[in-house]
Amino acid sequence: MSIIDIKKLAAVDMAWFGSRIIISEYILGVLLPLGLGILSLYKGQIVIGIWLITIAANYVPLFLYAITLKRAGRVEAEGKPEIAHAKKYGIQQIIILIPLAVVLLAITQELKKKSQPHK
Repeated sequence: MSIIDIKKLAAVDMAWFGSRIIISEYILGVLLPLGLGILSLYKGQIVIGIWLITIAANYVPLFLYAITLKRAGRVEAEGKPEIAHAKKYGIQQIIILIPLAVVLLAITQELKKKSQPHK
């Protein structure tokens, strides 16, 4: 199974469920675990607090891609062709629960794109 493309994940979600719903989900994906993580740290639950904060961080690249795709009018063009592979994206979304996995993948994928010559 190939590694999930984070930008395409956002595009598929938006093409499938709509931009407003997914952008709202990603905002909540940042704010809710961040708030709970901070509260957990305050209550002395260090491991849970750090894990929740890293989950919030994982939603940041998704949110940024969603905003970029929406503003550029690229949701349909980038998302629709990938809907055929939606099952793959659905299964691989579990990486959101792995601390900083989405953040690191997004950074790696962006650096790789920047290092490739433009066609």
